[in-house]
Amino acid sequence: MQEKKSFHVPVLLKEVLEYLDPKPGQTVIDGTLGGGGHALALAKAIEPKGILVGIDLDPAALTEASAKAKDADIKTELHFVKGNYRDIKKIVNDLALSEVNAIIIDIGISSYDLEGSNRGFSFQKHEPLDMRFDPEARPAHKEKEPFTARFILNHYSEKDLKKTFEEYGEEKFSSRIVRGIIEHRQQQSIETTEDLFNIIKHSLPAAFRFKAGDSARRVFQALRIEVNKELENLEKFLPDAFEVLAKGGKLAVISFHSLEDRIVKHFFLEKAKGCICPPDFPQCVCGKEPLAKILTKKLVSASEEEQKENSRSIPAKLRVIQKI
Repeated sequence: MQEKKSFHVPVLLKEVLEYLDPKPGQTVIDGTLGGGGHALALAKAIEPKGILVGIDLDPAALTEASAKAKDADIKTELHFVKGNYRDIKKIVNDLALSEVNAIIIDIGISSYDLEGSNRGFSFQKHEPLDMRFDPEARPAHKEKEPFTARFILNHYSEKDLKKTFEEYGEEKFSSRIVRGIIEHRQQQSIETTEDLFNIIKHSLPAAFRFKAGDSARRVFQALRIEVNKELENLEKFLPDAFEVLAKGGKLAVISFHSLEDRIVKHFFLEKAKGCICPPDFPQCVCGKEPLAKILTKKLVSASEEEQKENSRSIPAKLRVIQKI
């Protein structure tokens, strides 16, 4: 019998519930449903007349969350939607939601993606180089094949590969690794995680090959971000999510690396900024008022206890903002 792969344990769940403080009858959106860890805890808190919307690109996530909701006998009105959180405004309109009180996204990768999806997210497994969160996605382009990590590795120019690895992976040996990729694909296509890991390892200076896993982790991260357009999605999501929030509504974002967190931090600061007059003005003439209040004055990290129980929570960072 094949072992059943499960989705990850939700990180920072206690802190999410504390900051969002959901109340019975409210409407809450989880933009990254996964296995439903955050969503179902929030759904319980807004029973019996609340509305919970869960969004995910992966049909397996929707199936998992639906099964868990049934087992948990959730009384809240549930809407599980196959889609991208970047389209939150359209989803809210399609569901004709009159008021949204809280929104959360957890933009990390799930244990299911790493261990059970067979899509090549981890260099520690021998799998095809796919890395799409939505396994059914087939963006149109001239090659008529899915836009996957395999496509990027075999078709991107040397310049674009280097840019991807440097910007999204912050990999210092990007140039050497890209040359290795170009040389390899001139002989045969790059198909599997094992192919890519071997290229990375043999492209590194001999003194660094024992740390090939570090470079591989960064390159795999960069490819995943590029395949799924993760940073573009986040930049589109933040203003739209803020727009659909009701007055007093809260937006929570859990991120796992500095690229994402920088985008969230700057957006939150901009919304919380008031007067923009030059410092030497005797009084405000711009009339700009803050649109939000930052509830997390500093980044919220997992407790020592949670980090011991779930190592995935170690890099997790939570920021929360409230609409004024």
